[in-house]
Amino acid sequence: MAQRYAAIMGALIADAASMGTHWIYSPERVKSLLSLPHFPFIEPNPEHYKGVDGYYAHDRLVAGESTIYGEWLALYIRLLSDPTISTHYIQQHVLEHFGPGGEFIGYVDSPTKALVLSLSSLDPDDWPEDSGSDDDQNPALCAIPALVALKYPSEKLEQEIDRIVGITHQNETALQCSKAFACALNEALRSRRIDPVLNILKIKSPEEIREKIEQVRVLKGEVNDLSHVLTIVNQACRLADSLPLAAWVLNNSNSYTEAVLNNIKASGDSCGRAMIVGAIAGACYGFGDENGIPISWLTTLQNGEAIAEDIEALLAASY
Repeated sequence: MAQRYAAIMGALIADAASMGTHWIYSPERVKSLLSLPHFPFIEPNPEHYKGVDGYYAHDRLVAGESTIYGEWLALYIRLLSDPTISTHYIQQHVLEHFGPGGEFIGYVDSPTKALVLSLSSLDPDDWPEDSGSDDDQNPALCAIPALVALKYPSEKLEQEIDRIVGITHQNETALQCSKAFACALNEALRSRRIDPVLNILKIKSPEEIREKIEQVRVLKGEVNDLSHVLTIVNQACRLADSLPLAAWVLNNSNSYTEAVLNNIKASGDSCGRAMIVGAIAGACYGFGDENGIPISWLTTLQNGEAIAEDIEALLAASY
C-alpha cells in the first residue's frame, strides 16, 4: 500500500513542483531560476516568461498548488474510491468541477474544455459514455495513477482505462499510451527498478513512440544531454513526445528529486509529464531517505492533508 500511495502522491507533488515554470519552453530560462528561494516550489511570475517561448497560464495559483493535471488526478482519486461509480456520475462531477461556476479556477486545457462544452450542450440523459474528443495530449494520463492503485486484474484495468480515459479522450494514441503508462507503473510497483519499467513502456507504446523511447534510451556520453534529446523529441503536450522525454528523464535520474528536477529543467509541458515521471519515480523510490520523495515536499503540497485522506479511501477500495 505504501508504494501505491507514493506513486499517487509522487504524481501530485511533481505537478505542483513544476507549476511555477510550466510552459516555459526554454531550458536556459528554467536553469536561470534554479537558485530562487524554495525552488522548485516557486510562485508563477510573468517576468519569467518574457523573451522566451512560453505561455503564462497560472496567474491565479500560488506555490504548492496543482495545475489542471493535478486537479484531474485529485478528482479521479475521490471518485474512483467508489467501485460502483458510473460513467454518467463521473461526467456530472467533471461538469460541476471544471464547468462554469465550478470549484476549479484556472487554465482549462483543450480536451477538458471540449468535454465541458459537449456535456453542457446536451441533456444529461443524452450524454454518451464515449464523450471524449479526438485528442492525443498529456491529460489522457491523469487517471492512470488512481486506476493502477485499485489493483485491478489486467483485463479489468484495460476495460476501465477505455471507460475512464474515454470520457475525455476518444483517440487511439491516447488510449494506447494510457495503457502503456499503466503497465509501466505496475512494473514500477512490482520491481522498483527503472530499466524494466522503461522496457515495458517502450513495448506497450505505439510504434512511433516506441522508436523514440529507444532512441533516447541508448544515448551515451556527450550526446546524452538534453540539447541532443530535444533534436529527437520536443517539450510540448503531445504524448508522442512526452512519453519519450519522460523516459529519458527517468533513465537519467537516480532519485525522486532528481527525476522531478530533470523533468522541470526539460521545460515545456513539465506538469503533463509530471504524471508519468512523478508516479513512476514515486513508486520506485518511495518516501524519505536520500532517494525518495522528500517529506518537506510532501508538506509543501497545498491541501495535502485532504488529498492524503482521499488517497487512503481509494486504496481501501482496491481489489
